[in-house]
Amino acid sequence: MLDVGGGKRCEFAEIMNDRARARIVAVDISEEELEPNCDVDGKIVADIVQGLPLRSRGVDAIVSRSVLEHLREPEAFVQHASRVLKPNGYFIHLFPCRFAPFAMVNQLLPHGLAARVIHFFRPGSEGRLGFPAYYKSCYPSAMRSLLTKHGFELHDLRVSFYQSTYFQFFFPFFLLSVTYELVVYALGLQNLGAHILVVARKK
Repeated sequence: MLDVGGGKRCEFAEIMNDRARARIVAVDISEEELEPNCDVDGKIVADIVQGLPLRSRGVDAIVSRSVLEHLREPEAFVQHASRVLKPNGYFIHLFPCRFAPFAMVNQLLPHGLAARVIHFFRPGSEGRLGFPAYYKSCYPSAMRSLLTKHGFELHDLRVSFYQSTYFQFFFPFFLLSVTYELVVYALGLQNLGAHILVVARKK
């Protein structure tokens, strides 16, 4: 199992039912980020957009949390993932939606300013939040097309509409955000959701 953007720790390692039968390998572009990670069985320093230095059809699952929005070319990563996954291997990723209000604000502000705003309203988030984000293909209809194009069968796609924690620092903004969430949820506008969980299987 590849934990893409593995960073300092693997969030799900401790809840796996049978670690004796699973090998988790963390992949990250930063060697410094990977160095303290003691939750995994192996580490690979690589730019996942440029390639995955693994043999074809050798991986059972590729997973990530809040990584895809940071890729300049997510299609290249999907293509590399398709190559290294075994048939029926799983592609499981959680990421924010491009058209969520907090994501739109993040895209409109210069990166340095966006990072400072995040760290101001979320103390202690330095080193975890505030990396450059592009949100390319990070919405349901685009992700469906991308996965189909590269030989995946979409097993499940779930959209969370809740995002108001980003605006809880000012009650009127929070209330406006909650109202927005209820409306887009009621209308079933998935592309305007907040976060997306995608589970796909390699054909």
